[in-house]
Amino acid sequence: MNRIEQVWPLSLVLLLTLTVTCGGGGDADDPEPLPDVARWVDPLIGTRGPGNTVPGPCVPHGMVKLSPDTDIEPGGIDAYEYSNGRIEGFSHTHLEGPGGGHNGYSQILLTAINGPVKIDRDDYASTFSHESEIVEPGYYAVTLEEPDVRAEITASAHCGVHRYTFPAGTESRLIVDLAQTRGEPLAGSVTVVGDDTIEGRAVHQVNPLVALLIDQKVDGGNGVSTIYFSARFSRPFESFGTWSDGDILEGTATSEGMRVGAWAGWSTESGNVIEVRVGISFISLEQARANLEAQAIGRTFEEVRALAYDAWNRLLARLEVKGGTDDLKVQFYTALYHSLLQPADYTEDGRFWNGSDGSGSVFDASGWRYYTDNWCIWDTFRTTHPLLTLVEPEVVSDMVQSLVHAFEQGGWMPKCTWNATGYSRVMTANNQFCVVADAYLKGLAGFDTESAWDAMVKGSNEETDYPLIYEGVCGYSSQGTPPDYVNLGYVAHECDPDQSASVTLEHAYNDWCVALFAEALGRADDRDHYMERSLNYRNLFNPEHGMIQAKKRNGDWVEPFDPTSTIGFTEANSWEYTWFVPQDVCGLVDLMGGPDDFVETLDRFFDEGFFTSSNEPDFHAPWLYDAAGMPWKTQDRVRTILDDDFSSEPGGLPGNDDAGATSAWYVFAAVGFFPVAPGNGEYWISSPIFERIVLHLDAHGLPGGTFVIEAPGVSTVNRYIQSATLNGSPLDQPRLQHKDLVSGGTLVLEMGPQASEWGKSTVCIR
Repeated sequence: MNRIEQVWPLSLVLLLTLTVTCGGGGDADDPEPLPDVARWVDPLIGTRGPGNTVPGPCVPHGMVKLSPDTDIEPGGIDAYEYSNGRIEGFSHTHLEGPGGGHNGYSQILLTAINGPVKIDRDDYASTFSHESEIVEPGYYAVTLEEPDVRAEITASAHCGVHRYTFPAGTESRLIVDLAQTRGEPLAGSVTVVGDDTIEGRAVHQVNPLVALLIDQKVDGGNGVSTIYFSARFSRPFESFGTWSDGDILEGTATSEGMRVGAWAGWSTESGNVIEVRVGISFISLEQARANLEAQAIGRTFEEVRALAYDAWNRLLARLEVKGGTDDLKVQFYTALYHSLLQPADYTEDGRFWNGSDGSGSVFDASGWRYYTDNWCIWDTFRTTHPLLTLVEPEVVSDMVQSLVHAFEQGGWMPKCTWNATGYSRVMTANNQFCVVADAYLKGLAGFDTESAWDAMVKGSNEETDYPLIYEGVCGYSSQGTPPDYVNLGYVAHECDPDQSASVTLEHAYNDWCVALFAEALGRADDRDHYMERSLNYRNLFNPEHGMIQAKKRNGDWVEPFDPTSTIGFTEANSWEYTWFVPQDVCGLVDLMGGPDDFVETLDRFFDEGFFTSSNEPDFHAPWLYDAAGMPWKTQDRVRTILDDDFSSEPGGLPGNDDAGATSAWYVFAAVGFFPVAPGNGEYWISSPIFERIVLHLDAHGLPGGTFVIEAPGVSTVNRYIQSATLNGSPLDQPRLQHKDLVSGGTLVLEMGPQASEWGKSTVCIR
């Protein structure tokens, strides 16, 4: 039985009960059933290799992401690797698709064992077979082979619900490990309460490398996360105990230490089922209990599972596709699913914890919801956030307000949010400013714009003073803008030899976003100032090579120049980063000698294998042909990338999903348009992979419409647009405006197997 077939039993039941319409289309007294599109989601896509996706259950943007952790080396990437043969257990917090290592969550682990108590991960981890897995939105099941236990898990926003079916005649146990984390455990305390409850608190360092870098690896320092839990079991304990730093304390109800945990035991008969409902909180133990009571107590496992599936189906159905193969539907809806996992909503009963000031406090949300876990905006501003402005605009203002709140508490708008103390400083520049501008210019302005502006001005002109570590690593240690950029117009090689050129390009783009925001606020002088700074990328364009090159403080180029070298470029090289001028594509065309030379170089970039579909800085590159009079090449390149680099297999992502950034790229590419420069409300057209795509942009209670894309006969062969109409009028430019999409309408594309002249007359043709 394949993974898609496995999800049918629940989806068929739900199909009989779902009656909410999506985008109208039914009588108020006889609404159309919501289409069951969640059945196409396969959460195992991206779990093999570098994708690092999370296969376990959660709800959209859920704080709790309950998922299996496979047996990987300490410091490994969070948290499930398809090719690994052992599961350590099921922990309640995860990131989606992160890169790097020795960082992340994977907090509060539960698992089942038989026989003697085991407290070391190597001892209690169990082998498993993928044949025993069932995976769907809101549900995961697997057989743990060593204890011969069937494990099933589901989740709500703040709770995990576990169901374990034990074999007959065994000394069965469930353990709770508070020290489990992909970061480092710092402290913990656990208490057995009565005969059916275990509660506790765990303190973790979620990014030891950053903490070490800034020498604040102390309580109240950088990257400290405190999590509370209350776990209620369906059967009274027959035995119990705790452990602390290697000492097993049978019958002892309370333990404290760096590595602590607890266990409960029963003698079981065949088919005996034990369920555990776990409330999670980052506010307090009392709040964990409240979350447990509100979301899990009084609900059956199947009810929680159905609610999670329903939540996903309602959201995913905002994009409805027809035509194409079943395999393409699996890829598409799974990509959309992955795009909606982060940022996570950490609001609990109208309150939230924020640690931006370095120690952390609890705040009243005052009618909005607090989102974090962007890890990192360097990844997500290009695709994930622009997709949210289309698919889920009702959450975007609160996501921006969350960034503003962090600025108000800690003095900086974070470039990479997390649920821990201080600022992560991971990745470079101020791309969070582009998230703010993109939202505001699309009419999503439900946040404190004046405070957001203050954050932009400070972050664009000031920098944190870390004299002992700043020089040489100013990209990653930065919280604002390096003085080199402000004073010289570029980031010098001495500031950060590994990243200086790419950081310059990023800050130039950030300046453009600030300029657009200033213009929208009526700040004309500020608009002109930052718009001029947005051209700073030209300071590193070397006409001798026709590419971006790092430069020293004295103005000399860093030699020798090798466009394939990563020196000067964040996780990339000059081939990849030279194209990152989305704010001034026509200016880059001119610098390269005009459209013909531009296209010749762009062809080399693709044909010689320098494009990397998993690397964010060149996400937009396939659409650049649209600016140089050859949209047919964009259509060809994008379809080739979709066909060659993505699949519905566990290894079906070409790289880290990075909080849904790669998956959101797939969604845009599949519907046939892309936000080349988030902030200007414009999308550049490629061609879709489905014959009909309906964007139910009126599904949010906003004054939007339904936008339909029709491409009859589109296929791998018929990938080229022959002609186009928008709302019945000819469309000659390969561009769409955000306002046209949300107003509703119809884009009709006539497709064919041969390249055409459609869209050739573009803005860069002089």
